[in-house]
Amino acid sequence: MPAPLRQTYSLDEIKHMLIAQLEGVVARYAPPAEGSHRAHGKYFTLNPGRADRRVGSFCITMSGPSAGRWNDYAVGDVPGQGFGDVIDLIALSLGCSNTEALREARAFLGLQTASAEDVARHRQAAERAKRLQAEAVARDQEKREGRARAARAIWHSGRAQLRDTPVDRYLRGRGIDLSRLGRQPGVLRYVSHCRYYHEDPDTGEIFEGDYPAMVAAVTDRQGKTVACHRTWLAIGPNGWGKAAVPAPKKVLGDYAGAYIPIWKGRGPRGGKPAALHQAEPGQHVYIAEGIEDALSAVLLLEGEARVLAAISLSNLGRIQLPPTVSRVTLIADQDENTAARSALDRAIELHRAAGREVRLWRNTWGGKDLNDALRQVTTGADKEERSA
Repeated sequence: MPAPLRQTYSLDEIKHMLIAQLEGVVARYAPPAEGSHRAHGKYFTLNPGRADRRVGSFCITMSGPSAGRWNDYAVGDVPGQGFGDVIDLIALSLGCSNTEALREARAFLGLQTASAEDVARHRQAAERAKRLQAEAVARDQEKREGRARAARAIWHSGRAQLRDTPVDRYLRGRGIDLSRLGRQPGVLRYVSHCRYYHEDPDTGEIFEGDYPAMVAAVTDRQGKTVACHRTWLAIGPNGWGKAAVPAPKKVLGDYAGAYIPIWKGRGPRGGKPAALHQAEPGQHVYIAEGIEDALSAVLLLEGEARVLAAISLSNLGRIQLPPTVSRVTLIADQDENTAARSALDRAIELHRAAGREVRLWRNTWGGKDLNDALRQVTTGADKEERSA
């Protein structure tokens, strides 16, 4: 019998060996619990690193280019606690450091006392896992590019002039009167028949149809459109509002790190302002989560500020801004939710780590978000005007 050999393996090799045995890895370090299930290539179970009482927020990707990656959406954007790779999973499960997790991974794989035959078998498995992952990455990139092309096509199909469209009426119903700005945000368009599709993850029930929609271009730091945000609309007893569908707001395309450039502010001497990636150094931008809050900020600041929409709270700190930006003001909701507060704190940390001055703007007019505040301010001004 060949004598055991002590081998040196790179971290990358060990990760690919673990991915090649991912079923066994998750069975040991993230075992099934009541309610565990699989959906869309992900395995949902309890978070092994905290007192998780209900399956739903913690999941591990079991195949494709992100195989071995995991997320806990209840924790948020916290490395090693809210997301991580397969080594982080072992550390999470055992409550140990990554160095100790790597030692555990070697033991799990049997690398401590591997024979020459074992070494060859492990390396072949790792190479196969690496090759399959590279192929999955290539396929995923093709799909990403396809989604981006489809997103651009939807946006370009829309009507640029918003006046008297359902988009205009919907925004007016939210207290957002674009006519006060002198020009409309060029990033927004109106699509009269925008396809809607939604599959309920629990029941499999499908909702589909064509509805009017407000469509916004989502751009990266170079100004390239990578996705589009759609808000489906319908008319009701109180005028135009969001359509009565399970998720009236959706994004087509991959928007992590990207943003909606809602308003560019004013240019020199009131002229046309430059795009953010072409602007002079020292730029100050306001960042809101949603489109309505961002437009509310534009109006409350009388069109003077450059305002972006991050689309989601988790993306608030991930936005990849060009080096021309030195200051950011984050527009925060009056939200007492622990996860929301943690996500906001994380966003502040990320922008500061990028070398930017960070300020926080919470509305003091009442309501949950800035759009609530705008509506209160607008309503109050209307009442004063009528009583004058």
